[in-house]
Amino acid sequence: MFDKAKQLMQLQKLQSEIKKKLESLSVYEEKGQTSIVVSGDKKIQKITINGVEDRNLKDLINTAMKKMDTKIEKEMKEKEEELRKLYGF
Repeated sequence: MFDKAKQLMQLQKLQSEIKKKLESLSVYEEKGQTSIVVSGDKKIQKITINGVEDRNLKDLINTAMKKMDTKIEKEMKEKEEELRKLYGF
């Protein structure tokens, strides 16, 4: 029983480490007069169109992504509970 709990704790620690690593990554893309900076945790950091930063568009996209992340987390939580029952966690 303690081995399974220890494994679960190790898994949670690894997930946390991966999340931190992803948050530290970023990518910049540019096409024509439009550019974007996205972090590894899928958050838009900056959108520039024709040399003007568009914060409303950035916020809109980030809000939509956050809502999708919430839906995904809910689905994953349900699957996680199924796995815990299956493996006795």
